[in-house]
Amino acid sequence: MSIAAQTASALVRAAIIGGVAVVISGGLAGRLGGLRGRAKSIAWALLLAPFLTPSLLISYAYSKLVIALVASPWSHQALYAAVLLLKLVPVAVIARTLLPSPLSAEARHAFRTLAAPSFSTRIRFDMRGSGPGPWFAGGLVFLIAFADFELASLWSIKSWTVAIFDAQTGGMHWRESLRLAALPLAIQVAVLAFLATRTRRSGVASSRIRTGGNTAFCYIGVAAIVVTALPLALLAVQAVAGFRVIAATFVLTHEIVASVLFAFASAVIAGGWAFRRTLAATALPGLLGSLVVALLVLAIFQTPLVRPAYDTPLPLLLALVIILLPMALLLGALLRMRQMSPMRHIARQLGSRKLAWALDWQPRLAAFGLLFCWAYFDFTAASILAPVGMTPVFVRLHNLAHYGQTAVLSAMMLAAFLVPVVLLLLTVAAGRIYARRDGR
Repeated sequence: MSIAAQTASALVRAAIIGGVAVVISGGLAGRLGGLRGRAKSIAWALLLAPFLTPSLLISYAYSKLVIALVASPWSHQALYAAVLLLKLVPVAVIARTLLPSPLSAEARHAFRTLAAPSFSTRIRFDMRGSGPGPWFAGGLVFLIAFADFELASLWSIKSWTVAIFDAQTGGMHWRESLRLAALPLAIQVAVLAFLATRTRRSGVASSRIRTGGNTAFCYIGVAAIVVTALPLALLAVQAVAGFRVIAATFVLTHEIVASVLFAFASAVIAGGWAFRRTLAATALPGLLGSLVVALLVLAIFQTPLVRPAYDTPLPLLLALVIILLPMALLLGALLRMRQMSPMRHIARQLGSRKLAWALDWQPRLAAFGLLFCWAYFDFTAASILAPVGMTPVFVRLHNLAHYGQTAVLSAMMLAAFLVPVVLLLLTVAAGRIYARRDGR
């Protein structure tokens, strides 16, 4: 299958995933907005779990099922599209939360009551009054799904990302790789330009909250089980017999340290850049996907001026920062929305460490943790740009996963997955101990 055909296939698949994500996220964003307290925290944790679960872990856990479905192409593609949809719905929900409809619930009720519109008229009214939220939600999901590589690679899905990556790692010159990526890149740029036009035509959005979270909890619970809990459970069962081996001779220490250092540095830089309220345009290159970003950074560091820095940590660090910026800007916008709360002002006036931790530092730590995990679990950019001697752990694990499932490999993968979780839990524990040192 040619690159053009694979690009067309990926385009249709991403368009369907984006459209379905818009429909699902509309209800989820409103219902999650109506939750309060612990229920809201649990709901958001369950919602984000599939998005943060590494694609390598999912593909590895379900690899036997995928192998059984290879003989049935439609079932194979349907499973891939369904899992990718479940992973990306959280992106659409965040976009709809940040960009709600400019129409209030009262305005919609008045239109339906006074105008008595037909079904087609109601649909047109809802589309015109939806604001930029659905367009951005669908556009972001489309771009991520269109550029997906990690899940498609181990599941043998024919996609332009897999074809170009295989050619690049097989020795193809970077100029030829960029030439092959010209058509997909043009599609991505066109989508970004369309979203930019929607921004200029849209007014200021107002909040619109709907109550009733039972349906939302059912969906996010099922998604978290299918994409996160079940793969982790399968991995843990397989890993039991392998823990003894890796406990005696753990060979991934160097790779894990490299991953932690790259993830920490890139999260600090991207978070600091985004939380300064920088222009949203700085995040646009990151929406092109890890593969295209890595190829463009590779091309930059092949120029004579910066060629001496090629085999250093700088290229991969730059690529990770670019990839993280879209998420960092979204998280920064959410944190600025929290700054409007009068409770934070009161906490600062009281000088209470406990309140400051709960209302200020804990949300910031959660945002940093999301950026850290996203960079730590990256494989695509790391496999192209990692310097000699600093190979991130998921590049090593991805290469080993091609040889099939073993107890030792499952244990290694589970250990690598738990590292950022343990680091974040220790940081949270330290923060709570610090917050309890005063009694206020």
